[in-house]
Amino acid sequence: MKRYALFLMAATVAGPAIAADAPYSIESRGPMAVDTRLLPSCDSPGLFRRIASGFAHKEREYWDSNLTLTSFEQPVEIGYRPWGMEFIPRRFCQTRAMVSDGTVHDVYYSIGHNTGTLGIVNGVEWCVTGYDRNLAYAPGCRMAAP
Repeated sequence: MKRYALFLMAATVAGPAIAADAPYSIESRGPMAVDTRLLPSCDSPGLFRRIASGFAHKEREYWDSNLTLTSFEQPVEIGYRPWGMEFIPRRFCQTRAMVSDGTVHDVYYSIGHNTGTLGIVNGVEWCVTGYDRNLAYAPGCRMAAP
């Protein structure tokens, strides 16, 4: 019993020191490794199609509007894994989009590794400034940025 108590005490003292020295990332969790190269870049046409489709659906179904996003320009990455290696890999981006009413708005969007359908595809969250009518990313889409 005495030997077990000494072992437990030594493991408790040594545990935090070992954990603090070793870098930890989500890639090391479980049997499925995360390959962050699979996250598309900010200028991926597939992302723009998903954002445009989601915007048109949201406007039509919830706001009784026929507005659509007609074009995207100047996409830039504004953050990559901003919260550290221990969180799900995410790429944060910003672009300008032309709306079918002729106005141009900033669009903030993020791509998350396996955060989409059933956790097996990359998810995309987005916010078009001026069209966050339910204030999901208020104020002014700031909560969609890192």
